[in-house]
Order: sequence, then C-alpha cells, then structure tokens
Amino acid sequence: MNTHTDMWVEFAKSFGMLFAILAFFLLALYFVRRYSGRFGARGSVELVKVLSVHHLSPKEKLVLVSVQNESVLIGVSPAGISSLARFSKIPETGPETALEPVTEFQNLLQKSLMKGNNDHKMPLKNDSSSSCADSDKGEVS
Repeated sequence: MNTHTDMWVEFAKSFGMLFAILAFFLLALYFVRRYSGRFGARGSVELVKVLSVHHLSPKEKLVLVSVQNESVLIGVSPAGISSLARFSKIPETGPETALEPVTEFQNLLQKSLMKGNNDHKMPLKNDSSSSCADSDKGEVS
C-alpha cells in the first residue's frame, strides 16, 4: 500500500465534501433571500404607495405618498422626516402622467398652494411674491 497516494485521495475527498456543503448552504441562502418576501404578499393590500418623488438636493427630497385614501407630502432630509401637507384628494395616475412625473407633481403642488384649496388641511404661509412686486414700485410696506 502506498500511504502517500492514499493521503492525497482522502485530502481530495475532504475538500470535495467541504465544497459540496458550502455550495448547498449558499444555494439555500440564495433561495431564502429571493423568495422570502413573496409568501406573505398574496392576500395583502398595498397600504402605502409612493406617488411621486422630487429631489431638491442630493440628501433632501419631497415625497408624495398615498395612505388610506389620503395624500401626504413628506419632506425627507438628513435631519429627519416631516409631514409638510395633507390632501384628501389623491391625484390620478395614468399612462400619460407616467411620462412626466415631475411636471405632474409640480402642477399638483402649485395648484394646491396657490389656490388655498379647501382640501388642504394645513395652513399656508403668505405668498411673498406680492411683497416683491410692491418693493419694485418704491413703496414701503
């Protein structure tokens, strides 16, 4: 018997078994991560839906979210998340709005802020554009 050849055969068997066990665990981990979220989602209803996102800077953005038949405008920054406004009417989203989501978001925000819409539940600050027009005339306000 050649012990030198038997040692290399046993060494190859050990590494082969180690490789097979590691491959099995990696494959099991892959399937668990891939399909773990799909089992509970069959009968559930989507409660929170992001309607639009508008980036103000790399770390700050405005997010329009639909929650329980109400739209909420949220400000996200490194300091935290804050609710800016609530709307009882959810904007319609269709194929034509999917092409230009930023302009639809801007139009919705501009309409609600300028009109003083009754659907808006939070008070708005006075518009500063009228004070700028008066200052051009040389009058003191």
